Amino acid sequence: MQPRKVPEQCHDRQILHERMRADLRVYREAIVALELNPAPEDYPMVQKNAERARAAYEAARANLEAHIAVHGCEY
Repeated sequence: MQPRKVPEQCHDRQILHERMRADLRVYREAIVALELNPAPEDYPMVQKNAERARAAYEAARANLEAHIAVHGCEY
């Protein structure tokens, strides 16, 4: 009986996953800032920051999904 082969981790997938998680943290923080009801004069900037953070997270997620689809890695 041969030992079960453990798949090697894909370094690129790991980096893309970490980038997505970091962007998600920034997005969550931006949402919290919006929930804190910023002053009316600050609201446009806070909202713009949240939108930028959302776009960065979605792009990072799409990059990770595209990598997995092309490369076929699971870990």
